Amino acid sequence: MKVLIYGAGQTGVQVLRNIQNCCDVIGFLDGNPEKKGMEIEQIKVFGNIEQLDQLDYDKIYIGTVFWKSVKEKLLHAGVREEQIVVELPEDTVASVRNTWLACYGKLYSDSTLAVAEAGVYRGDFAAVINRCFPRSVLHLFDTFEGFTSNDVAIENKRYASGIETECFQNTSVDLVMSKMPSPDHVVIHKGHFPETAYDLEETFIFVNLDFDLYQPVLEGLRYFYPRMAAGAVLLVHDYYHAGLPGIKDAIEDYETETGIKLVKIPIGDYQSIGLVKIQHERCWGD
Repeated sequence: MKVLIYGAGQTGVQVLRNIQNCCDVIGFLDGNPEKKGMEIEQIKVFGNIEQLDQLDYDKIYIGTVFWKSVKEKLLHAGVREEQIVVELPEDTVASVRNTWLACYGKLYSDSTLAVAEAGVYRGDFAAVINRCFPRSVLHLFDTFEGFTSNDVAIENKRYASGIETECFQNTSVDLVMSKMPSPDHVVIHKGHFPETAYDLEETFIFVNLDFDLYQPVLEGLRYFYPRMAAGAVLLVHDYYHAGLPGIKDAIEDYETETGIKLVKIPIGDYQSIGLVKIQHERCWGD
């Protein structure tokens, strides 16, 4: 059976690993034009849905948590219902990101400055952060119930993306905490960000910002970036996700708002951008 996977990110890669022993995976599809022609796990990225007419396939597996909108697009493009498969992995492993963090963590293995993740979902990357910074308190910010209706309304008004509040609901505080190697160093902040962060007085050596939506990401930049230590990295996930344009917009709007030209460093996972906090900020025109 010849199979395509829509989504050449970490979820799509996990789908590949789950099915490659029973299916002939002939390629990826992805909405990001920059990925067209790339090879991921030695599998070619053909492009977006418009490439389907040129491909011989039996089924398409959807490899993104925003599967509903992708399914609608596939059906509209003439793909039959029985050809579309949605079997998303509950937990994904971003090996490049994990390796990058392990190397970064070694630079600050003796640091007692705080670390954080904003947008935790099921806690897999939070567990890596907890392990890589053994002396730091890890602050985890999430509703642990999925997107809030207000944030989704703002996103859909700006981008008509079709994102729904049902995304990321299959999680809980207990599930996340069960994965932490050092749970005594973890503090849960359950609820809507940034309200859950106002009482903190911390300086951060690392933050992973993974809120997916424009407004929470902008609020995350406003809150965390001024609180980062010099030389620290604020990692923003989904920067390269073509279906989530609010991530780049939030970063650009934060730069405009503050007059700061952020130092952006890709980490090689085709998903995340690292923002390095420098000692003396450069403003526009410098």
